[in-house]
Amino acid sequence: MTLKYASKQKIFAYILLSLIYACGNVAIAYITKIMLNLAQYKQGNISDLIKVAVVGTAIIIAILFSNIAYKLLKNNIVKEINLYLKSKEMAYLISKNSNLQKDGLNIMTNDLKQIETLKINNELLIINEALAFLLSIVTGLINSWQLTLIFMVTTLLPGLVQKLFTKEIQAKSRKWEKENGNYTQSVSDGLNGAVTANLYNAQKNILQRVLVDAKNMENALKSLNNAQDIANQLIIALADIFSFILPFLVGAIFMFNGQIGAGTLIMIVQLSNNFINPIVNIFGQLNQIKSTKPILEKLEQGLQYVELEEKNKKEQPLHFNNLCVKNLSFSIKNRKIFDDLSIQVKSGEKVLLTAPSGWGKSTLLKILLGKLDPDKGKVLIDNHNITSDWETAHNYFSYIAQSPFIFDDTLEFNVTLGLPYSQEEIKNALAQAGLTDLVNEKGLDYRVGEKGQNLSGGQIQRIEITRALLSQRPIMLADEATSALDRNLSKAIHNIIINDNKLTVIEVAHNLSKEDQEKFDSVLKLDKI
Repeated sequence: MTLKYASKQKIFAYILLSLIYACGNVAIAYITKIMLNLAQYKQGNISDLIKVAVVGTAIIIAILFSNIAYKLLKNNIVKEINLYLKSKEMAYLISKNSNLQKDGLNIMTNDLKQIETLKINNELLIINEALAFLLSIVTGLINSWQLTLIFMVTTLLPGLVQKLFTKEIQAKSRKWEKENGNYTQSVSDGLNGAVTANLYNAQKNILQRVLVDAKNMENALKSLNNAQDIANQLIIALADIFSFILPFLVGAIFMFNGQIGAGTLIMIVQLSNNFINPIVNIFGQLNQIKSTKPILEKLEQGLQYVELEEKNKKEQPLHFNNLCVKNLSFSIKNRKIFDDLSIQVKSGEKVLLTAPSGWGKSTLLKILLGKLDPDKGKVLIDNHNITSDWETAHNYFSYIAQSPFIFDDTLEFNVTLGLPYSQEEIKNALAQAGLTDLVNEKGLDYRVGEKGQNLSGGQIQRIEITRALLSQRPIMLADEATSALDRNLSKAIHNIIINDNKLTVIEVAHNLSKEDQEKFDSVLKLDKI
């Protein structure tokens, strides 16, 4: 139940307000009974009828204000649960560190929206419906227990239909979930690949690809909605027959025999809306909640994810004396990438690793970071085994990628990533990375645009270097960091990362100029080791 993610005080207040909300129909039924009995048995006079109407109106107005508070609180609870689920799922997706966008986008948009619409709202509504049902039953039993029992028993019959449709609805829900994921990925591919599509005049083909997945998704959704609607209509039809017509017939016979008055009959009939409708609604809401089971199964890992302590806290820089790659082997689908590789790097050393394109240089860096498991061999830091241990290993490394990711945010956020560095630390790192002129011209609050579209390639690369320098990690990994830059800019970038005597640098490249190579303490040709 998602309501466990909301504050207990709010849920308690919601239950109290739901009870008051349920009193509305009961109040009207009671007022109707009193007024009809006064009129039928000529008890009192017209002024008494007016007094009852005035009191009833005042009660309804008071309930109105309570109902407004109920609605506002309900919306607040939905918001609170939504934010909790989104924070958990996003934290999990970030920690998972996957390069695939399909699952992540689908979870954070469609899946969580379905959970809000079909689960959170329905769980709240079931509380309201159940209270309305119970309050009406108690009121009815007090006034005519025989007639109330007849209405109550017959309202249970429509529930049998709900059970017949449960498995079919769940199967159709899984089908819709799968097609919805495919559609989300197609839209993402279409947007991200728009430049390529326009270049080769393939816009229609890309559009058609999206539309095919859209059609499949809509067909699956239609099938799911059809099953739910058919089940609901059958429940409503049975409810009308067994929960209204037959009990009303019995009530009319009671009245004909003088066992109850018109006011009591009308009151029970009016209350019967809260015998029938809440039960019908609850069955429908349970169907919708069950349809979210496949989504919840997919969200389970994120919901159970426990955030690391001191998250977003600046880490103290680690220190090391020696990094050792020992007898490392790695293969993909029985294809050997490299075998029995051994390397040693000392603190402060600048090492260039070269190999032809496709040799597996980037793969080697991912193994150092603990993101990939080698077939055999170890990665040791000061004789401590960090092989495949991302949580420990990655804290030793900063990383300069060939194509750094840039957030659609300010220059300051892109260099700090929201971490609490001092202005002095930021200023020094920007100066060391050669971004002082940009900051002086544009300011730290300069919006860099989506994917850094307001920056040059060199500025983007320098932002990546600034991030690395701010982190004060002892080892900087550079993955083809300057292969897309011109020679002068490549030289400038290498001067930045090589001139820091305290920093250990491991760069992988396949085509670095001889001038840049001479800056390193050692150059290891990986394909020759």
